[in-house]
Amino acid sequence: MTGINVLFFSPVLTRTWLIVVCFLMPWFAFAQDAPRTLDAGWQYRWGDSPFDATGTPEWVLENAEQAAWRDIDFPSNPPGRDGQRNVWYRVTLPDGAWRDPVLYIYSVDLIAEVYLDGKRIYHYGTFDQDGQGQFEGWPWHQIDLPAEFSGKPIYFRVYSSYSDIGLWGEVMLMERLDLYQKIVVGSTEQIVIGGLSLLISLVALMFALVQSERRAYLLISLFTLASSIMLLSQSQMKQFVFNAPLVWDHFGATAYFSLPIIMALLFGTWCRGRHMKLITPIWIGHSGFVVFAIGGSVAGLLELSSLYLVFDALLTFSLIVLFTVAFSRFKSVANEVKAVIVTFAVFSLFLLVDMGVAHNVLPWTRMPIAWGLLVFSLAMIVISLRRFALTQQALVELNATLEQKVDDRTKELELLASVDPLTGMTNRRAFYEEAERIFQSSKRYGRNMSVLMLDIDHFKRINDTYGHAVGDQVLVEIASCFRQVCRETDLPARFGGEEFIVLLQEADQDAALKTAERLRQAITAINVVGSENTITASIGVSQLNEETNKLDGLILRADKAMYSAKAKGRNNCQVG
Repeated sequence: MTGINVLFFSPVLTRTWLIVVCFLMPWFAFAQDAPRTLDAGWQYRWGDSPFDATGTPEWVLENAEQAAWRDIDFPSNPPGRDGQRNVWYRVTLPDGAWRDPVLYIYSVDLIAEVYLDGKRIYHYGTFDQDGQGQFEGWPWHQIDLPAEFSGKPIYFRVYSSYSDIGLWGEVMLMERLDLYQKIVVGSTEQIVIGGLSLLISLVALMFALVQSERRAYLLISLFTLASSIMLLSQSQMKQFVFNAPLVWDHFGATAYFSLPIIMALLFGTWCRGRHMKLITPIWIGHSGFVVFAIGGSVAGLLELSSLYLVFDALLTFSLIVLFTVAFSRFKSVANEVKAVIVTFAVFSLFLLVDMGVAHNVLPWTRMPIAWGLLVFSLAMIVISLRRFALTQQALVELNATLEQKVDDRTKELELLASVDPLTGMTNRRAFYEEAERIFQSSKRYGRNMSVLMLDIDHFKRINDTYGHAVGDQVLVEIASCFRQVCRETDLPARFGGEEFIVLLQEADQDAALKTAERLRQAITAINVVGSENTITASIGVSQLNEETNKLDGLILRADKAMYSAKAKGRNNCQVG
């Protein structure tokens, strides 16, 4: 039994204590590396490895053929699948200092085995003698790593009959307790919104029992209940409560497959007459699909993973029909119904994007599907409660306003912390955070990188002669020159006062000098109202080399080159 299974089947008290420890972890100063995302250095190989007499896959051995491996950005859906159901991935684990290291994978399509040093250290699902297996659900994975793993290749054997094949979402190397903290914190949104949806469902059910509009309230209750079940089944915390991924996936699929049934019935309460001929087949068809899909999957006749593509295609068609009906009646319905239709449109957009991510049409991201469901649920319950409980409506609106204010304030503070308010450029602190990451990556993989350090010539004289307002305008215009000259991959910043810096990725000394010269010429063309002198700048250039071990060393060389440019008469570029 793996370490994570021991955790899952431990007593409730132990799991509760673990969650408490996860939240207390930031208060302890353990000497360990930060979590690392494994987003580079991956390779893949189609097919399945033969096994030697000892049961070891030959592809993981040192003397195995290496030419068949191909590079890939992320271990998912390599090119040229052509009906393949087996694939192998590998990556070299980085060096680092971890106390209790584990490998975290967001999800796997569909089953996998993991090998290190020729030994199987993890498996999810069971491979038969043909290298195939049954769908076991979509949990997150924790792979325990031995003490001596640094610098060693780790291999992933994957089987999938699904549209996607490989690892999915995120792959991270981290401390065990960091992982548990990540799971707990990352699940908070879904748990909170799922709990709120349950509360809304209960309130709507109570109104259905005592008010005359029972049908509308009952449908609202069912929709919010289904939404809540879907959110809670998607929460990664569920595996701490009950480690049965396929059971959770059946709960989530039932709720997800039921949503269009309830939506169609709700639309039917607003759109009478001839439109019912379009709406009725939708909820009847989806009802039949739920019975067929879930019943067949539970009975072992169908594989749940293969049903999502069919359902999503059916749901996309249903959404088109529902929106056609809804907007054809948009002008004639009440304002409250218009609000529900609009929020439903927002939720549907989130849902369609989430489909695109799930089926690898769009790049992987965590869509805020929970918020889309919450907005739609709140809109429906607010309409009902407004007629009978104005106080309840006020509380809902107040909560939404406070959440928006907190979100706006958070974004404002994040912007202030990373952007120079005068020029709109990245500030020094934010520059160092991003530049250090680029520097380490360029150093590790032997990529070119250069730094330009720029200082405005006689800037104090400009301020003293024309005033600080003109000086500020000069800084703003120079920032505009950076935007004109720099590439999207470059990292320009205001370093302080009249000094500017720019990090050039994939740029050798010659390319950096050309960029510096274009920048110098652009600055001499600046025409600031109130200033009669030509604005010039001195620029120093430094290139990453084998002797450069720290980012500050690279910046210092550029800084010295800049002072050399000033010593040689200013308004020129020098290499350090």
